[in-house]
Amino acid sequence: MVAVVVLLAAAAVFTFVAGRDIRGAARQRANLAITEEEMPRVRAVLDADPRFREVRSFAYTPQDGGLGLTGSVETDDDLFRLMKAVAALKLRVPVIWWVGVLPPSP
Repeated sequence: MVAVVVLLAAAAVFTFVAGRDIRGAARQRANLAITEEEMPRVRAVLDADPRFREVRSFAYTPQDGGLGLTGSVETDDDLFRLMKAVAALKLRVPVIWWVGVLPPSP
């Protein structure tokens, strides 16, 4: 009887964990597909302003997928303007930011 209970508990845990992984993989695939659809709009924002010339967009795969931005801008104001422009797009996926402000020239 104890063996049956242990087997049922193990099966329940396996089903829960495997199901969560399958749902996570499906969510990641869906987010990455949406990211590819949204990418031209983001690139248009980056291309429209020379202050954003060192910023690149990419499909971000961890954490269920999304859109990543990496690079640098020259001032805090540039970063603010970039963040505002991207927010105005109302993207349907999370945005992961790795954009820094360059230190001032000596």
